[in-house]
Amino acid sequence: MKKVSYVLCIFSIIVFSIFSSEAFAQNLIPKPSEHNIFFMFVQVTLRNSDGDLVTYMESSKLHGVDKKIISDSLDHISSSVKIPIFELNDTKFQVFIIETATEFDSNTMYTNALYNVTIDEQTYSAARFTFDSYLTSPGDEVTAVWTIARFV
Repeated sequence: MKKVSYVLCIFSIIVFSIFSSEAFAQNLIPKPSEHNIFFMFVQVTLRNSDGDLVTYMESSKLHGVDKKIISDSLDHISSSVKIPIFELNDTKFQVFIIETATEFDSNTMYTNALYNVTIDEQTYSAARFTFDSYLTSPGDEVTAVWTIARFV
């Protein structure tokens, strides 16, 4: 009887492992959507006027994400710059790294990083990273590096 119990236990573990690993592997890469954006990440650094690092923040938790505007802006970028295409598990994608820098000329409170897109002289906010605010002084510079991946 003990042998049967051991065999059933081992068989159950093997069957569970096979089905759970298959389900896990299928969820690693998201399915392509209408606008093909599947990952966004932002890194924000603040340096003082001497170039010393004051603050570093990063997040993939963004607000107000407009995937259509972002997708259109990536189409525009890739029409003038050759962006490599990567392939993983028969899924092709591109990774865009977009850097913006702003130098402050007065004391101010900085509370978010915006991914803005300008179309026909109209600026649209396509994504926003909100964080605890910090004070800036004249000469301080903030750099936001946006990493965006999309299916092709």
